[in-house]
Amino acid sequence: MVDYSRQLEDAWLGIDVDESTLFNPMDFVMQDSDNDMLLKRLSWLMMKPEYFSFVCKYVLNIELSPFQALLLHEMWDRKFPMLIGSRGMGKSFILSVYPLLRALFMPRRKIIVVGAAFRQSKVLFEYMDTIWKNAPILRDLCASNSGPRRDVDRCVMHIGQSTVTCLPLGDGSKIRGQRANDIIADEFASIPRDIFENVVAGFAAVAASPIEKVKQKAKEKRAAELGIPISDPKRDTHGDKSNQIILSGTAYYDFNHFAEYWKRYKSIVSSGGNHVKLGEVFGGSVPADFDWREYSVTRIPVDKLPDGFMDSGQVARAKATVHAGIYQMEYGAIFTTDSQGFFKRSLLESCTTSPSKPVNLPSGEVCFEASLKGDSNKKYVFGVDPASEVDNFSIVVLEVNDDHRKVVHCWTTNRQQHKDKLKSKMVDEDDFYSYCAKKIRELMRVFPC
Repeated sequence: MVDYSRQLEDAWLGIDVDESTLFNPMDFVMQDSDNDMLLKRLSWLMMKPEYFSFVCKYVLNIELSPFQALLLHEMWDRKFPMLIGSRGMGKSFILSVYPLLRALFMPRRKIIVVGAAFRQSKVLFEYMDTIWKNAPILRDLCASNSGPRRDVDRCVMHIGQSTVTCLPLGDGSKIRGQRANDIIADEFASIPRDIFENVVAGFAAVAASPIEKVKQKAKEKRAAELGIPISDPKRDTHGDKSNQIILSGTAYYDFNHFAEYWKRYKSIVSSGGNHVKLGEVFGGSVPADFDWREYSVTRIPVDKLPDGFMDSGQVARAKATVHAGIYQMEYGAIFTTDSQGFFKRSLLESCTTSPSKPVNLPSGEVCFEASLKGDSNKKYVFGVDPASEVDNFSIVVLEVNDDHRKVVHCWTTNRQQHKDKLKSKMVDEDDFYSYCAKKIRELMRVFPC
């Protein structure tokens, strides 16, 4: 009787080949009994992206699906990879495994993880923390000072001499000046574009090994002047030490900056290195050192995931009840052109301003920002809702200009909040009416009414 147990056990890998024709890397590792050489060959093998699934299983104590192993391979090989995936496909998990491998195989590596909020960065850190606790071999390989550290303003994972730092984004002012070799930006659609470009991307502006890069460039320039051949330093993707930026997230609306990045990355990859097509992408001349092979885009909709990876009932419910445009973004990894509501999302976005996207009016560029004090040369109007029990007592301050009006300050409270502040001695006024009236007078002093 034929034993099919092995085939059944390996069916989830989706491999149907004759094992006798495959190359077994362990034959190379175990070719002699020299223990020192055995360890060197095994280390060399594990550092190959093709065998990261082996490392994850026996060092990190986690088992990967074949598509997850391919994602790790692709991210390792590219300098600017982009990952767009269905909700629930495990983007955050794989983005937590990747920096651990990067830190383990590249000593003194500095990796920074950012999300739209500190909560998103902490999600990745919690995955790394769980892997660390469940991986005794990884802990044995690392120095005694390795492991997770939690601070108020950051979470840090130490792997030997390397660090993985998860940061809160905020307005970017508190993290400006950080330096990193690798940057992982998760849920990229929710990260403000100006903060990413002006602050986060600058973390990796300095070369990973600046002196070595300077020496190599000078050597190439001098060889060209002397007219002598020089060995071509082909980019070895397996051991590439250059800086890296990874963009990841669920697809969003077509007018969001994530979609713009996706279109540009896709155009670069589709160009195949053709200078005419790249010139269209750059809108002019292509930089001399530009390499289109450093970019990649990976899109994984829910229907391309392995059977059983997602709860089919939940996915079917979403498809039946959620709006088609939202389903395409959340599960189809498709950037939707617009929403279908009475007020379309594109209209709401066009009515939203920021310092980087002001409104042009006859009086000049105007952006709507909150203020703690007013301008003595301007006029302000107060709107007061004197609720206290069911709803909040609220004060809204509007700034009146010649060609526009804008809300510049809001303040709310209720009787219960006032009692809580009294108990914690945050306020002295024990009468709720007097407390609210006092707040109105205070605001009237800083906003001329």
